[in-house]
Formats: sequence, C-alpha cells, structure tokens
Amino acid sequence: MHASETHSSRPWQTNSRPRLLLIEDHEELLREMIEAIDRPCCSAAALAPDGVDPGRVRVCRCTGAAGAAGDAVCCVVTGSLRALHQCRLDHIDLVICATTLEDGSGLDALAYIRGLRPNLPVILTGEPSDTPLAVEAIRAGAADFLVTTGSDLRTIPLAVEKCLAHQRIRDENERLHDDLSQSLSETAVKNRQLETLIQQLEIMARTDELTGLYNRRWLNLMLERVWADHASQQCNQLAFVMIDLDGFKSVNDDLGHQRGDAVLRMAARLVDESCRKMDFAARYGGDEFCVLLPTIDPGEAAGMTHRILDAFTGAIDDEPDLSSRVSMSIGLAHAHLSTPSTPEQLVSHADEAMYAAKAAGKSGIMMKRKNGCTPITSGELPAAKSLEPGERSAGHPIPDTLYRRALDMARSISR
Repeated sequence: MHASETHSSRPWQTNSRPRLLLIEDHEELLREMIEAIDRPCCSAAALAPDGVDPGRVRVCRCTGAAGAAGDAVCCVVTGSLRALHQCRLDHIDLVICATTLEDGSGLDALAYIRGLRPNLPVILTGEPSDTPLAVEAIRAGAADFLVTTGSDLRTIPLAVEKCLAHQRIRDENERLHDDLSQSLSETAVKNRQLETLIQQLEIMARTDELTGLYNRRWLNLMLERVWADHASQQCNQLAFVMIDLDGFKSVNDDLGHQRGDAVLRMAARLVDESCRKMDFAARYGGDEFCVLLPTIDPGEAAGMTHRILDAFTGAIDDEPDLSSRVSMSIGLAHAHLSTPSTPEQLVSHADEAMYAAKAAGKSGIMMKRKNGCTPITSGELPAAKSLEPGERSAGHPIPDTLYRRALDMARSISR
C-alpha cells in the first residue's frame, strides 16, 4: 500500500470532508461539476494559483470543513497530463478526470494515478461519443464512467458517494485483513512457543533433574509398553537391571550432600554410557538405578552389567575419598531365565538379585534364575568386545515408534 494510503489518513476515518481532484479543461463544465457536487468553496472565483504552475494547478483552501484554516481540501488541474504530474496525490481522496486531455487521454491519467496510488478511486467523465471507452476504462481500474452533458451531471454526487462508500468498504476490509494477518501471525508465534514449552515439559516429565536419566514414572511407562510389544511378538528376550550404591549414606554423612550428588551424577553417566541406544536407563530412587533392556539375550545383558560395574569400580578407585566408601551391587533378571508373568514381577526378580549381590559381599552381580539367585559364570558372558562409539546412548534416544506409543500412553494417563 502507498504510504499516503495508510488507514490513519483516510478522511472518512478522521471526520474531515473528502478531498477531491478535478481534472477538466472546459471552464464552464468545471463550474457545473463544482455546483453539482455542492462545493461552493470551490467555485471558480475561489480557485487561486498555488504557485506550482500558475493557471494550471489551482487549490481550494477551505476553513472549518477540513480542520484549521489553510488545509488543502480540493485541487483543480486543467486538462493536462503535465499539470497532473505537478500535482501531489497524497492528500487526495477521489479523482474526477476528463476522458480527453490536451496532451493525452483520461486512460493515460488513470494509468499514472494508479501507478502512484493503486487504491485511489478515479471517475472518468466524457461526452456521449466517449462511451465506447467506458468498458476499457473500467477494465483499466476506473471506479466509474460518467457522461457529463445535460442532466447527467446530477449523477456526479451519487457517483462520488458510491465510490467513497466502496473505498470505505475496501479500506475496512484491508484493515480487517491486516488485523487478521497480524492475529494469525501472533497466534503462530504463540503456537510455536507453546510447542516448545510442551516439549520442555515432556522432557521434564520424563527426566530426573539431578542425573539426567529417565525418572521412575517414565520408566514404568516404557516397561509396560516394551512388555506389551514383546508379549505380542511372543518374545522373551527382555531383561531388567537393578543397581544400588553400597555405602552411599556415608558419603552424604561424612563428605556432604554436594559430594553425594556428584557421585550420583557420575554413576548415572557411567550407567548411561554402558547402555545401548535402545536401552532405558533410569534413576529408580535415592541411590538406586535401573536399566530396561529390550530385545537382548542373557549373555549380552550379563556383559552389559559387567561393563557398568567395571566402569564404576575404576572411577571410584581414582577418587581417594571414595575408594573405601562406595561400591556397586547389581541384580539382573532376564525373562527367559526367571520367567516372570508380569512386568512388575520382572522388576521384582531384578530387585531380589540385587539384594542377593549385596548379601554376598557387595560390589558384585547376581542373576535371578528359576531356582534362585546365582553369580554370572564366565561361560555366560559374551566374547570380549568394546562398544563402538555409535553404540553408546546419546541423550537417551528412543526408537521413534516406541517413543510415540509411550508418549501417547503418558498423555492418556495424565488426562
């Protein structure tokens, strides 16, 4: 939109009278048109040169109607394109232009005006012989075409009012469209902010704040979904690991809670780094951690628990104030070996194995079997193999399908 067509400058919105531009070379016809539109202030006697081009561009300066004295309300240009080019259009609300000009045509004037102000309404006037141009003028963007002979001049006020009414409607539509576009833009921004907030809340809802691992609530959702998936596929290659830090209370009591939090974060990091991408490592509560291992055989699960224990033992040995205080006991339950009937029973089997490891002297691993809890034999461990960098978890990525299912379940539970 042209700068001169901003909403705030519209006369029908500021309660000032419409400002007209008359382009007509015939002086007598010009007086008749001014009388027809009931503008006595614009009579020929009141039209004085404005100093731009004496005798060609004349401005009517009215008082009261448009505000303070001296406000330009109407402008008359003799029938010349050159004079039109010298006339400012930014304060004009409606143009009435003759079809025939001394150095061009009304269509030329129309093209010039629309080039500067596309939304400025223009009424072309002509004699009956000019009516064949009416269709072309309307197609070129004219608001109307009037015959200016005899009683036809009486239709000018009606045509002016109609054009201004159409312009008011158009401007109001533009304003509503602008308001709607701004509202939609603001809504889109709010939606993006809401989506970001929802994502942050979802992360917070499934993450333990201290360690960055999954929390127990999210783990339970994952366990239920993974158990259902394995049951539907009649697959028992599923394992669960329970981990407890032996002697952790003495760290908090003797070295302070900040040191204890650092130990928990270190243990969480080592557990996480020992897992596969598809595994779910979580803080079960206090100084207990757990890992859900979908689609894994007993040997691979046993090897993973040994990696966790070895990594933690090595890290603790490097800390003089911790080496004699803290150790790790791990319990492993595999669905193929302990044959649980529910996901809760699988967790219970791993918990039982963990307490068996603590009772056996701590800093060890026990596996739950049908006949009780026993240490893992060397023959049950897979061949020694270091993890490739791509095999380590990175921020707990979850298989997309499984993640979406679990997320749907979490949302349904929250509702």
